[in-house]
Amino acid sequence: MLGRIIGSAVCGVIGIVLLILGLLVWKKEKINILHDYHIDKVRPEDRLAFCKLSGIGIVLIGAGLILTAAVFALTESVHSFLVFAAGMAAGLALLITAGVKYNR
Repeated sequence: MLGRIIGSAVCGVIGIVLLILGLLVWKKEKINILHDYHIDKVRPEDRLAFCKLSGIGIVLIGAGLILTAAVFALTESVHSFLVFAAGMAAGLALLITAGVKYNR
């Protein structure tokens, strides 16, 4: 019981942190949260699109972790990992797409 609570709490907190970081990248264009490399390699005219795509990717990963924590807390099922995997796959796909498309 205690392990389930601690695991869900840790997973949820990490998800909330990633959700906040993703929103900062997406809405406030805090590109340096990702890496300082992107400041020099992303053209100024592409910055908005890069931040939007990358931010949404991070938000998806965070949302996947939050949902995983909720599903695990309610069901105590290992199948909650599927929610995490879906959020991680979608988020990484967007991050990779943004990196390939806008880093020059």
